[in-house]
Amino acid sequence: MAQQPLFQTIESNIYLHGGHLQRNQFPSWHYPREKHQLFELIAVMQGQVTQFMGPRKRVLLPGDAIIITPETWHESFNFYGAQLQFFCVHFNVGDLALKTRIIQNLGNTVLPKDTAVAQAAQRFAQDVVALDTVHLATTEQKLRTEIAFLHFMVALAHNKSVLTGQHEYPERDVVLAQQLASHLTDETGPQPPTFLQVCAQLNISSTYGHRIFKRVYGVTPKTYASERRFSQAKGLLEIGENSIADVARQTHFSSQASFSKQFKQWAGMTPSAFRRTTHRDQATADYLRPHTKK
Repeated sequence: MAQQPLFQTIESNIYLHGGHLQRNQFPSWHYPREKHQLFELIAVMQGQVTQFMGPRKRVLLPGDAIIITPETWHESFNFYGAQLQFFCVHFNVGDLALKTRIIQNLGNTVLPKDTAVAQAAQRFAQDVVALDTVHLATTEQKLRTEIAFLHFMVALAHNKSVLTGQHEYPERDVVLAQQLASHLTDETGPQPPTFLQVCAQLNISSTYGHRIFKRVYGVTPKTYASERRFSQAKGLLEIGENSIADVARQTHFSSQASFSKQFKQWAGMTPSAFRRTTHRDQATADYLRPHTKK
């Protein structure tokens, strides 16, 4: 019987944090200036949200959405006195190409309610809110939330009219930034290379490489590498097959103590506490493990 190849390898790495529905009846509601290492999606359901990003002002009406890029300072207000309701979630995606396209063409721009991306954001919000009203096991709720988020990601990838905006960067800059990111997270050696080593491999100066990387990804190489390392550590801890010492070795820390100290800075809790609060039972974690082809 002939074999019909369908795909080679699919590696998915998504991270969702702090999803919530915000309701305010106060005309002077204000959220202080902040920035994150993650993307932030806001989908407005009622009222108006005013976002200040440095000198830029963005006003979101009901049905609108916005994706705030990592390391972008922003401040939120309700200036219009009406009741305010919006959905907010912080996220990251491991797909470098999709991440680049979000930063280039969607980031920090109001997505009007009649666009496919804003409509997908509203559907994602509605799905997450609906999941909160039914009694599901923790693992099933997480999986259904991830599925809803992936539907939103598909809408981002498919909507050409939104993904070809006015913030395009030269192709050579995007290619170089992706090469830098790929080399920076190379796991083939005993230790990940430093940014200086990566730039030397690509025959560019570290100053130039840093400028291009920050321009395309919106974060510094150091922040990006730290974010990827944190994401890897969380994944290994969630699966639960490895000891904390094993996770420390796999994420290239010199000792369990240094790993635990850094992880607490990342997550605000120790690796043991994180594992207790987010542990996925063994039977339902199979989809996270690489499988050997038979």
